[in-house]
Amino acid sequence: MPSPLHVRKLTHAIRLGCCLGLASAGAWAQEAAPAAPGQEPARTLDAVVVTAGKLKESVREIAGSASAVTDQQLQDLGAQSLADYIQRTPGVVFNNYQPGTSHVVMRGIATNAGNVQGQPTTGYFLNEVPLTEPGWTIAIPDIDAFDLNRVEVLRGPQGTLFGSASMGGAVNYIANVADSGGFDAAAEATLSRTRNADLGYAAKAMVNVPIRQDLLAVRAVAQRRDDPGFLDNIGTGRKGANSTTLDGGRLSLVLTPSEATTLTWLSLVQRVDNDDNSYRIAGLGELQRATALPEFTNTRVTVHSLRLDQDLGFGDFTALAAWQKKQQDWRFDFTPQRAAYNADLGLDLATPLYIESGGQSRGQSLEVRLSSHPGGRIDWLVGGMYFDSDKDLYERIGAEGAAAAFDRSPLFGPGSGAVIAPGGEVFNAFRTDLGGSEVALFGEASVHFGAQWKATVGGRLFRNTVRTADVQSGFSTWPGAPTGSRQRTREEGFNPKVSLSWQPSADLMVYGLVSEGFRFGEPNTTGLSAYPVPSGSRSDSLVNYELGARSAWADGRLLLDATLFYVDWKDVQLRLQTPDFYNYASNGGKAYSRGVEFAATWRPLEAFEWQTTATWQHARLDEDLFILWYGTAPKGSQLPGSADWVVSNLLSHRFGGRFQPMLSLSHQYVGSGISDLNSAVPGIVRNRQGNYNLFDLRYRMTFGSTDVTVFGSNLTDKRGITRSVAETNGVGEGLVRPRTVGVTVHWRY
Repeated sequence: MPSPLHVRKLTHAIRLGCCLGLASAGAWAQEAAPAAPGQEPARTLDAVVVTAGKLKESVREIAGSASAVTDQQLQDLGAQSLADYIQRTPGVVFNNYQPGTSHVVMRGIATNAGNVQGQPTTGYFLNEVPLTEPGWTIAIPDIDAFDLNRVEVLRGPQGTLFGSASMGGAVNYIANVADSGGFDAAAEATLSRTRNADLGYAAKAMVNVPIRQDLLAVRAVAQRRDDPGFLDNIGTGRKGANSTTLDGGRLSLVLTPSEATTLTWLSLVQRVDNDDNSYRIAGLGELQRATALPEFTNTRVTVHSLRLDQDLGFGDFTALAAWQKKQQDWRFDFTPQRAAYNADLGLDLATPLYIESGGQSRGQSLEVRLSSHPGGRIDWLVGGMYFDSDKDLYERIGAEGAAAAFDRSPLFGPGSGAVIAPGGEVFNAFRTDLGGSEVALFGEASVHFGAQWKATVGGRLFRNTVRTADVQSGFSTWPGAPTGSRQRTREEGFNPKVSLSWQPSADLMVYGLVSEGFRFGEPNTTGLSAYPVPSGSRSDSLVNYELGARSAWADGRLLLDATLFYVDWKDVQLRLQTPDFYNYASNGGKAYSRGVEFAATWRPLEAFEWQTTATWQHARLDEDLFILWYGTAPKGSQLPGSADWVVSNLLSHRFGGRFQPMLSLSHQYVGSGISDLNSAVPGIVRNRQGNYNLFDLRYRMTFGSTDVTVFGSNLTDKRGITRSVAETNGVGEGLVRPRTVGVTVHWRY
């Protein structure tokens, strides 16, 4: 039975009214059921229940920084991808680039705004299935927001329950699964126009069919999105070169043979094709880039999972098995280095030079856990998990006509081309077979001391292994046979977590938390760089200290949440770059991040609501960092991918009456930052990002079961830089999408 305090708190939460749920550790969900034609949507609300602690509990009861964005809120924002909502969460910077390669940074815990050389510092999950495998992660799926139940954003290290790669935090997508209670369907279509781009569109549909009432159901989701490019490549002569298409879907089957047993199958398929890089080249036109050939990126993701939930009477048993396959391939224009290759190798290449890179991963994971029913004096959870993955990675340099050029070279001579470049183009190649595994035991227990105090203690005992086998071939091994090497690393440790919360009333909760996070080390491959690189990186870890408060005022019309945090990071894993543009992993001393996360929701009138979030953080190196070939990044340098200030505002007004019109205006500010640690070295060209404001406007009307929304995003057409990189032909700058206007039609059965 719930405690009397819990009942009072839930009753008060229902009285609080609609609160968007982007507040720190706070979320309230609008009633999901659509209103009857001509009626105002229901605004009876309840606290959002999340699985952030692998137990179902209100997001405002968690002694930690958690937020949830519900499906209705995603629709209200017109969200399609992470870029549309994630940065409205306190403590988060989204280094937006293109789907599959964009990264969420929480509390400044990152050493690069883009791909890292090993595991990322933010974990990603789909219905608790890990999407960031051990070792280097092939791709970061950006799950389409259509038919999601909610997105949980957990800030601070989540290593105790979620494992490696969740040092800064975790994003857990919760997709709707099949429901045998009745038929359901929805569809959505969007047409949009972006400055300097063709017409874009998105089409999405969902159908839920009960095969047998209260026993078996199937749910299918399909989607396709076409985002036309807004950058003109003056080198290839293509306008709107950076076009992106994203398509795929989800399929779920749910079998409920009894009230105590539920079996859930969930599959995800996603394909993303980026025709050209989304970096403009600094110094060219406002929306221009210049390469000798298109720099494409193609990403494929497939995830299948089977879950068993069993009520054992005294507790709940959960088993979750998953299999996933991910692939990413990209091409990089290396033509500016052609003259150097011609001179060094005696070649006469006149065609564009390119680097192709990428790989494929296959992973299997299994988690089993046993937990108590909530509401007792002691809530507990114990479990174990195993994740194993194998990857085939490659990197190769090529040019059309390379084999013939080697035959003509005075350094290699006739017949060499067929050996060095057997396919005619690729004349130096590197291949890595990389495997990683993680095995862990974890547990957590919460003790309630009366109605006001709760103490939680948890921990994770883990062991991880990374193994590599490398093969290099091409001119660098001529005239001998291809060369190879093997490496293996193994590490183990324990991650603790302790929290204490005090709740003197339904309107106030205060908590303190100490938690740890960790990440796999990563061996380096010798690669194709002319510069020597370290053997690899070791695991790094951090300790997070935070103090938080959540409060409600004015009879629930004002919610205020605030969190103070300090993160101590040691043996920091780094993604660095050689002067000839090859990346490698290393460790680099210490760093810290301290800051304040604040969120407020104010509803002075039933029709009007203002939500605001603000984060100040100071993520810095805690000692000098020497970077090979570049110099020393001094103590106090800002960590890449972060911003000292991030602010968001959302004002909405519901006019009521016929067609239930709603007008919303949103704003985001992202402070300045850098995109890599090389940029922290004095005298080096700084790859800058941030320091921009964005404004969006939306107007929605409801016609029976259909919503029609007209919208404008980036109304001031700001050229906000979201990420910068050093390229062979200049500095590449990722941009906020230029001003876009459009209309969305959403129909529900």
